[in-house]
Amino acid sequence: MFPKKEDETPQVNASTTPPNMPDLSEPGSKIWGPYLELADKYDKDLVESWRDDMESLLIFAALFSASVTALVIESYQALQEDTAQATLMVLLQISKQLANGTQSTTAAVQPVFQQQSGDIAVNALWFLSLAFSLACALAAVMVRQWARRYLRLPRSLPSISDRARMRQYLFENLESWKMDLVVETIPILLHISLILFIIGLLLFVHFVNFQVALCCSASV
Repeated sequence: MFPKKEDETPQVNASTTPPNMPDLSEPGSKIWGPYLELADKYDKDLVESWRDDMESLLIFAALFSASVTALVIESYQALQEDTAQATLMVLLQISKQLANGTQSTTAAVQPVFQQQSGDIAVNALWFLSLAFSLACALAAVMVRQWARRYLRLPRSLPSISDRARMRQYLFENLESWKMDLVVETIPILLHISLILFIIGLLLFVHFVNFQVALCCSASV
């Protein structure tokens, strides 16, 4: 008779739970379990909708900001004095004096640089447009980070009751800070940016060519 071999199958401890999984054996789990299940489904749907909206806004704001920046780099130069043009004017005055055979000891008078009101208006509108677009992108990034933390923070707690309390705490802060209103306000920033850019573009085209400005205005 051979001795019986002991069962080598490892015994599973019923009290052990996988990491990041709540302990369903603790008191009150029958109450907190269904609550967290329903809350989890609600939070996932809410956060996913915010993430999709913010991702679309981020892509558009990034492309739009790059376009506005390219135009601002060229337009703001009209607010500064063109040193090459000023030097050319001085040389022209000197050449006229030499052509007339006069030798003046006084320095050539350099015309005073004056910024055009149209250039000031266009640059002001485009800089404001860029600022609103960047503010929209920043707000979208912050909402995405907050949504990620909103889902992860309760799941990091081992106790099911602690998870429920943390989730409720975050949800009450969400309500008190009017996050729904914040998320709905972010696209408005982008709309304001677009309106300011279009107004500046129409002014810019108006100073270049009036007929072209009329065509652009009619299309808008």
